[in-house]
Amino acid sequence: MKAFVTGSTGLLGSNLTKLLLSQGFEVIALTRELTKASKVLDEHPSLKVIQGDMQAVDEFSHYLQGCDVVFHTASYFRESFDYGDHWKQLKAINVDATIKLLEAADKAGVSKVIYVSSACGCVGIIRGGAPSNESTPFQEFNHKNPYFKSKLLAEEAISNFLKTHDLPVVLILPAGMMGPYDAAPTEMGRFILNYLKGKASLIPSGGFPIVDARDVAMSMLSAVYSGQPNERYLVTGGYYSVNEIMSNLSEISGQPVPQKKLPRFAVRIWAFIENLLGRLKGQKPFIPGDMIRIMLSRQWFDASKAAKGLKTSYRPFKETINDTVQWYQQNGYLRDV
Repeated sequence: MKAFVTGSTGLLGSNLTKLLLSQGFEVIALTRELTKASKVLDEHPSLKVIQGDMQAVDEFSHYLQGCDVVFHTASYFRESFDYGDHWKQLKAINVDATIKLLEAADKAGVSKVIYVSSACGCVGIIRGGAPSNESTPFQEFNHKNPYFKSKLLAEEAISNFLKTHDLPVVLILPAGMMGPYDAAPTEMGRFILNYLKGKASLIPSGGFPIVDARDVAMSMLSAVYSGQPNERYLVTGGYYSVNEIMSNLSEISGQPVPQKKLPRFAVRIWAFIENLLGRLKGQKPFIPGDMIRIMLSRQWFDASKAAKGLKTSYRPFKETINDTVQWYQQNGYLRDV
């Protein structure tokens, strides 16, 4: 089979590309920067890396000819946690370009598209602690985060597109991802690096739903064969407190866990001060404000639909943490530690 992968140098895209090649796929990998591709994608006879921008789909759409499946992992994400207004680019890349890609895939005769959405962004929270599932409606919070809003609008645009097109699209909704080949790095990756560099002075209450990017990639591969068209699948791993995450990092690295624990009511005050100082200094805080909201939401998921329909399974969290840290160590991210 022949696959086209957008966002091929991102955390998910790079792991997906490696998986597809290992399974005998011929892969065309789209990247904005060829130099970045050389860092995370090894040369392979079945791999063709092309340079392109999601804001110019027409310039690379001819590569879709002859492809059986398109994996759309590209997303304007990391920058949305920076200061300033990024909505114009968020909408252009995450919403408008997604539909242009679907139109191009449909025109090229692609058999299926696997689209990556967002569990935390496009699924609501059930009060009382029950797990959310694919049918849980989103809430006002989801629209307050510009990135989440863009993913919601993208899902809505895809739904409207499918009313007039027969192209099968499967939606994969991962939680926050960790794993090797996080070159950017993602916000979760920054959290790990900040901890390893001794920048954690306390343990805030709360936690995150976290999944290994390699497990998401495997679910996307399964979706090619068994994913039902126009269905959403949560691929979300487990829920881990900040204390659990730091304890695992400490066990692997030897970096001591902070002794001071910050109760839930004080976290928002701490986050406000951290983000205010970050703005004044032009630096990103240890945990950006939007990640604080996720951390305090205590959202977790019922991902049984993917377990049943895609045979999704998850590796131990300690393995994910260990492999992520090891990759950073081997690739020079921790030279100053």
